[in-house]
Order: sequence, then C-alpha cells, then structure tokens
Amino acid sequence: MTEERIATTKVAGTWAWFFQRLSAVLLVILLGIHLYVAHFMDVGSHTGDEALITFEDVSIRLDQLIYIAVDYSMLAMVLLHGLNGFRTVLFDFDMFAKRKKVVDRGLWVLGIGTLLWGIVILFPFLSGG
Repeated sequence: MTEERIATTKVAGTWAWFFQRLSAVLLVILLGIHLYVAHFMDVGSHTGDEALITFEDVSIRLDQLIYIAVDYSMLAMVLLHGLNGFRTVLFDFDMFAKRKKVVDRGLWVLGIGTLLWGIVILFPFLSGG
C-alpha cells in the first residue's frame, strides 16, 4: 500500500490560517464597537420606549471618520473571514484541491467585487441623501 501525498510546502496554508485568526479577533472588536454605537449610544429619536433610528441619524453618524472606518473594516473582515473559511471547506474536496489557483482567483474576484459593492451601497449615507 502506497501513501499518497499532496504536494505542499511546510508553510502551505499558514497565511490563510493566520488571516482567519486575525480576522476573527478583529471581527469581535469591530462588532463590539458597532453594537455599542448602534444600540447603546443615543443615536435616534425616542418615541415611547424605543429609539427610532432614521436615515438622517445614520447619515449624521457616518459623517464621522471613525464610523466609516469601523463599518468598512467590519465589511472587509466579514468577507475575508467568510471567504477564507469557504476556501478551506472547498479544499477538503479533491476536485477543488486540484484547482487551488482557480479557486483562489475566483474567491478574490468575488471578495473584491462584494467589498466594492458594499462601499458603493454606503455612499448615500455618507453624502447625507
């Protein structure tokens, strides 16, 4: 019985592993900031028991650079973490493991395209309507 080996180097997948952990830590931090700002700061008008968050309130909040940076960073980290995890799952199957470059390029195109789409979607909030 012969042992079949996959051609890898000692560091194959090390960067993917590192960025998966880094994006997870950054997501926890960014999500904490986002939840605090969205749910605990006084960002909306109060009517009765609930605060109403309006388009104008979001536009005012997004006039500040820190909120733009948090939102765009969170979008980038979600995409990185999710697509990197999806890549790992795909490589568990032989048909995808043999086509790593094609899968990697496809996921990069999907990730960059989705990031650009997310950036464009926030433009109305940045300009105030």
